[in-house]
Amino acid sequence: MRFLTQTLALVLMLLVGFIVGSRYQALMDNVEGLQGLVNVQKARIEGFRSENLRLTTLVRLREVLDENRIRLPRSTVETMANRIELVSRKYSISPDMILALIQTESSFDPRALSDQGAMGLMQLLPSTAREVARELNIRWTGDTILWDPPTNIEMGTYYLKSLISRFNNVETALAAYNHGPTRIAEMQATNLALPLDYTERVLSSLPERN
Repeated sequence: MRFLTQTLALVLMLLVGFIVGSRYQALMDNVEGLQGLVNVQKARIEGFRSENLRLTTLVRLREVLDENRIRLPRSTVETMANRIELVSRKYSISPDMILALIQTESSFDPRALSDQGAMGLMQLLPSTAREVARELNIRWTGDTILWDPPTNIEMGTYYLKSLISRFNNVETALAAYNHGPTRIAEMQATNLALPLDYTERVLSSLPERN
């Protein structure tokens, strides 16, 4: 009788454990299911934000081109807007800043070439661009790679971000973008006034905020 009682007690314990375990598993399945839904919604929201930024950038780019009476193929404009949106999020540089820099540097001419040899939309020197390409793991196929709008925008934005991180100041970083970081660092070291005419030109191209 005692053995039967013990056996029944053991069976009851196992049954209760099974029921509790099943309920716990069901609860965990529900939690995991809810977490999955949350993750899906987060991904959708991020997708909406990205698309909104892309469309806003495209509209702003078209406005700038129209204001300056610049005509580019539609495919080129869309490619530029897409890459600007991408690198804006990637390097935390506003699309407006990237557009202002391109406008100041090349007036949106993808094949622009300066007297000093700077090339493309964001007017990068090949010597600087090769170093940037190494840091970004971009295969360097020759200087003419800088006439490719997406590549030039990627490199130029990354380079600006690195200058902002180095000098911890947007205005100084813009001066370094134009005059070279070595010269600007030397001027800072000797307390010379920095040349900010270029910086002012870029900042003046930013849209006014109400």
